[in-house]
Amino acid sequence: MNTVKQQLPRIFLTLLGLLLMAWGLGIPLLGLIGETADATVTHARRQGGERDEALPNRYNYVVSYRFTLANEETVEGFTHVVGSPFSLPAGYGGKEFKVRYLAAFPALNTPAQQASLNLEHVIVAAVGYLLAFGLWRKKAKRKKKNRVQDTSAN
Repeated sequence: MNTVKQQLPRIFLTLLGLLLMAWGLGIPLLGLIGETADATVTHARRQGGERDEALPNRYNYVVSYRFTLANEETVEGFTHVVGSPFSLPAGYGGKEFKVRYLAAFPALNTPAQQASLNLEHVIVAAVGYLLAFGLWRKKAKRKKKNRVQDTSAN
């Protein structure tokens, strides 16, 4: 009999898997069912130093933005992007850009160029599925076949 303490890692990993699946499938879903609005960059900040990767001169940026809904309510959001040492990537440099948001919950939003299905989302959703469901499936028992060994000598 399993106690709650023994089940805690399983519960945690299942919740983490469900969260990863929601992110991996939810963001591309915004590209399909989300509403579109024009967002304005309010603040952009470079974080840390140069990225430790094969391509030189690439830096992480946090871009904060604001957009207005049809009912005149203002919503703020942010995103992480990769840019050069001196500028943000195209589409974020102090200009307006399109943002996709969920009409029922506008706090769930993302830039339109990031709201498409890509390999990152597929991998995150697959890992989430494995954590939530794949690790805990009961394996079918296989019957062992008895092999008859031939002990007669030729």
